[in-house]
Amino acid sequence: MSSRHSRLIGISTILTGLLLATGVATAAAGGQTVITLNSLSSGETFTATGGVVCPSGTATTDFRKFGGSVTGAGAAGSFHLTKTLVCTDGSGSFTIEVDAATVFGSPGDQGGWGVLSGTGAYATLSGGGNLVGTYVTDGIIDTYTGSLRK
Repeated sequence: MSSRHSRLIGISTILTGLLLATGVATAAAGGQTVITLNSLSSGETFTATGGVVCPSGTATTDFRKFGGSVTGAGAAGSFHLTKTLVCTDGSGSFTIEVDAATVFGSPGDQGGWGVLSGTGAYATLSGGGNLVGTYVTDGIIDTYTGSLRK
């Protein structure tokens, strides 16, 4: 395992631990939900499985903070943002908070996420989980896996 990969795992573990300690990344009940979000140059869209939220929609991102540091042979960074996901079926929208980390030059990132708020059918939505982002030529494909409940 490279030192870059070890740092990424360490940063991600710390972020996920902080999210778990504050209760952001867990839900008391609910089945597993997987949200695949495509943030490509053509726009942001998502699909979801698990039945708790709508099956598809669009998303917007609001970056709150980006930080980085150079240590040893590599550089690592963390980013904190919110994403608002709007359902194409008109059932409502929900906003998630994302805290993730990456080693610059790596093929992806990882971190945690949690529900901040919702509208319509998602006004009482809660929960969260882990994310893995994979960098592609024209953007990033994020896979959010976790437990949600209404």
